[in-house]
Amino acid sequence: MTRLIALGLAVSAAALTAGASAKDLTIEALHDEAGLSGPSLRGVNFSPDGRMITMLRGREDDARTLDLWAYDVETGESRVLVRSDDLVPADVELSEEEKNRRERQRIYDSGIVSYQWDDDGKRILFPLGGDVFLYDLAEGAAIRVTDTPDDFETDPKVSPDGNFVSYVRNDEVFVYELASGRERQVTKGAGGTIRNGVSEFVAQEELGRNTGYWWSGDDEMIVFAQIDESPVDIVERLDFTPEGSKTISQRYPFAGTDNVKIKLGITTPKGKKPKWIDLGENEDIYVATVRWHEGSPYVFRLSRDQKTLDVLKADPKTGKTELVFSETSDTWVNLRASTFRSLDDGGFLWLSERDGFNHIYRYDADGKNPVQLTKGEWPVTGLSCLDEEDGEIYFSGWMETAAVRHIYRTTLDGSEIEQVTTELGWHSASFGEGCEAYIHRFSSQNQPPQAAVMGADGTRRYWLLENALNNSHPYTPYLDSHLQWEFGQIEAEDGQMMDYQILKPATATAAHPAPAMQLVYGGPGVQRVRNVWGNAYAQLLADKGYVVFMLDNRGAFNRGKAFEDVIYHKMGQPEVIDQAAGTAWLTSQDFVDGSRIGVQGWSYGGYMTLMMLGQRPDLYKAGASGAPVSDWRTYDTAYTERYMGDPREVAEAYDASSVITYAEGIKDDALLLIHGMADDNVIFQNAIDVMAALQQQDTDFKLMTYPGEKHGFRDKENKIHRDRTTLDFLDARLKPGE
Repeated sequence: MTRLIALGLAVSAAALTAGASAKDLTIEALHDEAGLSGPSLRGVNFSPDGRMITMLRGREDDARTLDLWAYDVETGESRVLVRSDDLVPADVELSEEEKNRRERQRIYDSGIVSYQWDDDGKRILFPLGGDVFLYDLAEGAAIRVTDTPDDFETDPKVSPDGNFVSYVRNDEVFVYELASGRERQVTKGAGGTIRNGVSEFVAQEELGRNTGYWWSGDDEMIVFAQIDESPVDIVERLDFTPEGSKTISQRYPFAGTDNVKIKLGITTPKGKKPKWIDLGENEDIYVATVRWHEGSPYVFRLSRDQKTLDVLKADPKTGKTELVFSETSDTWVNLRASTFRSLDDGGFLWLSERDGFNHIYRYDADGKNPVQLTKGEWPVTGLSCLDEEDGEIYFSGWMETAAVRHIYRTTLDGSEIEQVTTELGWHSASFGEGCEAYIHRFSSQNQPPQAAVMGADGTRRYWLLENALNNSHPYTPYLDSHLQWEFGQIEAEDGQMMDYQILKPATATAAHPAPAMQLVYGGPGVQRVRNVWGNAYAQLLADKGYVVFMLDNRGAFNRGKAFEDVIYHKMGQPEVIDQAAGTAWLTSQDFVDGSRIGVQGWSYGGYMTLMMLGQRPDLYKAGASGAPVSDWRTYDTAYTERYMGDPREVAEAYDASSVITYAEGIKDDALLLIHGMADDNVIFQNAIDVMAALQQQDTDFKLMTYPGEKHGFRDKENKIHRDRTTLDFLDARLKPGE
């Protein structure tokens, strides 16, 4: 069964602006430094007093280099506070630790990439060029907190009460007292495999935790993580770069092997001997995060199999803990769903998927008697603001279709829900003090990302970035060929509905059926089918005459736990069945040539490309697989075991989910395999395994490797070469003779 969903606007792309010239997209345009989407804003936030809005903004001539800007809330006037290259040279080499942190956080910009206000709204902290800077609003200038040419500070923070600046240097936590200008080392004992105040690889990559220390609200205490990496196997891998190759010794926890040992200590800004928090007898755990609540640290302890998330309350004086409550699942607990927000009465709000969809629960001061505030077969995707004075909660989510996201308002007793935003597309909100106004970010398939200041009732006060598609917009030359996505649903074999979107070029007709490209991701925690701006690559494919199709198969994010749980112990199997169902629907369209369908994906999408080519060679004539996992035994513990279990216990599940199991199905000359040769996430060994299997069975394939590139490509010329190589490969097989 299929179903169409109307998610477009009743206006053609060509009518969005006058005088747009007909021009097809090019690969070079996709990677132009100015950016096809127009100026970019990052880290948009209200100042603590609500009088100013700060943000990181890309330059007109270089969207990837960010400077710190400020807007006056009353007047809407803007100005540059700090231009990054006024403080440090633009070409400062990042430390390996910082490179890895940014890779984990998917930060590919340069300049000022993050910042933090102090609670008084007088100063702004940011890292730059390996040192820490503090911008003083009264002085109108930035001061350098650290000046350590031989070292690199990471994870800087302003303490909640504004007395200190803290950061990590050489795996130890340091604090800088603002009143005295004195620096003090507060943790000790790092060295060898022992590290303090940092988050381990899997915490950054898979648990969404990028810090290893947490301040108490009164500046009196700091909880810090101490990790011992000695149990983690050392992987010797070669990084091949244009300057030559080097051996990298990386501690990488393959699925089914040991993780780091982790402890949590409580110390003070003076470096008092730590009290160690009791995390229980089982050391084989994850620390998901720590939150301070009512003067105590609350530790979120996740079991190794990720089926139990315990919230522990620790005594800051003794380190003893008591269980507040547990979140459990027969498959896995989604950490992204587990949001904690303190209430003035000592209680807290908690997001949970326990009824099948993510919803808001209210707990009392003892962590008991949860009351469900939102209900329905739709998810709350995030808490946006809490206004206890008026008894209101603002949240994001969807109620009618997962392809859009809106902002909603409900009461603290959950008695009523009101939709605040109305326009079809993708909305997000960052609220100021008291939830009286918010920074509204929006995009749709017809509107590049824009930002405005809105009243709580949803009325716009003024633009921060209108980003109108006028004659000066960088995308304007391509508007006449810009196509509208059509959205719809296809029924999975178990009756659940899967969302798709499709681009149909005018040249694709029943008289002249066109080749089609199926762009795939397919893995957990990701949603591809959305009414948002972007995916210029898909528009480029359409310009070249391809029908472009994307389907969110079962296992994808944002449609309820039952939709995700289908892949438990079965990765790469129900997803292929679902994508094949999408391909069958695609082939049934009279404007599509079913004998010329290709597939392309990156990371999990690269894995899915191989699985689709291997399991259903009858459907796909060619595929381009980028940075794929070959066997889940060669991926990390936290991600893999969450969905697949421990390979020491369910080896047969891993065999059934391995690309190598299906490699014989990959046809000659049907595959382009791409991998970065310095990838420390999906390590290059995965590509080697695929190469070896195909060579052993005498299967012809194409290979393109990129020296120096990690999982997310950074070099512009390499990106252009990668895309050109991919398109040449696909054109030769799907559009022969054209």
